Amino acid sequence: MDITFYMFFSSFLMSMSAWCVFLWAVRTGQFRDVEEGKYQIWPKDDEDLSEPTQSVRP
Repeated sequence: MDITFYMFFSSFLMSMSAWCVFLWAVRTGQFRDVEEGKYQIWPKDDEDLSEPTQSVRP
């Protein structure tokens, strides 16, 4: 019975910690504009799209 209480208490503490981290992230705006990171990692190359490539047929 003793180990069950400790396991329950530790899981409760971990879940409350995760909840606090989630609330902190929401309040500080970490989830705003989540698409921004995608464009920072993979920038759009407009120079490559401006010149059409021609395929060579044999």
